[in-house]
Amino acid sequence: MEHSFSDRLLLHPLFQGFSRLDFLDIVGATPFDFRSFSPKATLVHQGEPCVRLHLLLRGTVEIVRESPNRLYSITEELTAPCTIGVARLYGLHNLHTHTVKAVEEVQCVLLDKPAINQLQSQHPAFRMNFLNAISTDLQHFETKLWNTRQEDTESRFAEFLRNRCIRPVGRKKLHIKMEDLATELGVTRLKVSKMLANMEEKQWLTYTRGNITVKALELLGY
Repeated sequence: MEHSFSDRLLLHPLFQGFSRLDFLDIVGATPFDFRSFSPKATLVHQGEPCVRLHLLLRGTVEIVRESPNRLYSITEELTAPCTIGVARLYGLHNLHTHTVKAVEEVQCVLLDKPAINQLQSQHPAFRMNFLNAISTDLQHFETKLWNTRQEDTESRFAEFLRNRCIRPVGRKKLHIKMEDLATELGVTRLKVSKMLANMEEKQWLTYTRGNITVKALELLGY
């Protein structure tokens, strides 16, 4: 296995706390499926069963989630190192919630569920890292559920995006009709139009018919 590959894998959050000797011990016993994805290639589709983890080692991916009623979708980007599927590998609802595509050439390792089970049973450090990842996702989700409904339209819009994005920072793309956005925010279409014009004037976002691009979600404070 290439030295640079092992170096990148040891930097991945699921392998924090592993020494190089620890890593060499598991190489022979673990089926690391190393893959490269070209730009625009799809890693996973929203709605398909999650049967393995994708450990991103290099590159950037585009994460797209479509609403259940198919009225809107949100797109954001994640950069390695990160993991796809950690909260969906186990449990009753183990379907991928996003479609993931490569923005540039992406290098990752695929680990199926038996390999994950083996790593957790034989390596306490991996088990702890895995539990930390799941716990963090759950804590973020519970915090979002208890957010207080905001009064002004701009704050409601910021909250709408934050509650649906994986990361609360960075560029986000929202594909939605203005009247549907007004319904989601609980305001009139006119208020949404004024809000978008005001935010565009502040250079926080750009919008065209049915498409809103937020330059950096952290700019939309409330």
